[in-house]
Amino acid sequence: MGVAMILVSATGFGTNAILAKLAYREGLGTSQTLAFRFVLAAFGMWGLALILRQNPLRFERLRLLTLLALGGVFYFAQSLTYFTALRTLPASLCVLIAYIYPSLVVVAGWLFLRRSVSVWHAVALVASFLGVALLVGGAHLQIAWSLVFAIAAPTIYTAYILVGESVMGSVPAVGASAVIMTGAGIAFCILAAFQGELVLPSTAGGWAVGFAIALIPTMIAISLFLAGLPRIGAARSSLLSTWEPVVTVLLAAALLGDRLLPVQLLGGVFIIAAVIVVQWAHLWKWSAPTALK
Repeated sequence: MGVAMILVSATGFGTNAILAKLAYREGLGTSQTLAFRFVLAAFGMWGLALILRQNPLRFERLRLLTLLALGGVFYFAQSLTYFTALRTLPASLCVLIAYIYPSLVVVAGWLFLRRSVSVWHAVALVASFLGVALLVGGAHLQIAWSLVFAIAAPTIYTAYILVGESVMGSVPAVGASAVIMTGAGIAFCILAAFQGELVLPSTAGGWAVGFAIALIPTMIAISLFLAGLPRIGAARSSLLSTWEPVVTVLLAAALLGDRLLPVQLLGGVFIIAAVIVVQWAHLWKWSAPTALK
């Protein structure tokens, strides 16, 4: 059951970039889409947290503020850069670049937290960065700025993981996720208002995509991940979550007509292999904050 929950969760997360592309086709703006996503998801996660008796209002004030900052600063920045990159880059390219974050976590842990780096970690790091080089090398020069945003997203997510690692270990996961989404939702509402995008979708398609992106890759995917996590453990859950970029690449090819060059496909293989190696190396000792995408 735990394995099934994590795989369905990864499939849900894999629809994130696809739904973002569909939202843009319906005329939704970046901050508008993200505000809609996180506000709806925050309401849903608060309801789930209350049902599970994980009322975030009972958290210690410092932890509550830290979780709000995780959502309003780190997760806000990660989502904004990722969805900005998706405006011009193929969904498959974005999701594969985003999946260098496990290797970046290893590097950051070694640099800032004095954590050891094993031989397998070193192999994964080389594979990750070689994969990014192959992906970027096959891209067109006119999307160079979008590539900067695509690479910034996993870098910021790395900071989110390292900052959130300590606080997430001391609060219930569903309640914490509700607070993080609230922080992100508030930040995106402020940005959308500043950009004149704090408006509801004007078409039926826009409403459908808005609800879908709040429901499938956010509420359903996160809830199933949190439900499966205690059943099979964090390391195995993270290992199975590598199904996510595969889902995105397949859906992007089928629904959006994305086509990666052979050299980029090879780069994607290197990145996914690196994620598997990193998670396998941590199989019995890995821990991280709640997965959010």
